Amino acid sequence: MEHKKRNDRLLIGALLLLAAVCLAGARLVRRPSDGIAQVDIDGQTVWELPLSRDTELLLENKNGGVNRLVIKDKKASVTEASCPDQICVRQGGAGESGQTIVCLPNRVVITIR
Repeated sequence: MEHKKRNDRLLIGALLLLAAVCLAGARLVRRPSDGIAQVDIDGQTVWELPLSRDTELLLENKNGGVNRLVIKDKKASVTEASCPDQICVRQGGAGESGQTIVCLPNRVVITIR
């Protein structure tokens, strides 16, 4: 019985170690990129901005909706918006490939690639 418990502990330890290695590998693969923030307004790509250069822009759609885009420390974020819900502002920064910031009322989509 003692031998069985010891083997169970070894198996659990090995599985925990494997899980830790997988998590560490996933974090290394998904580190922030030195990529591009693609800005689409009303379904059209209007800007492709490097995350490596600090930038601040006012984005305005055809209906007068406005978002302030700030790129700083290799992350893009919306710091101000004229939309009522402010979800795009509260979302915070995006810096990893595949992340998006969306403001549906103002029809703005920012995609990191």
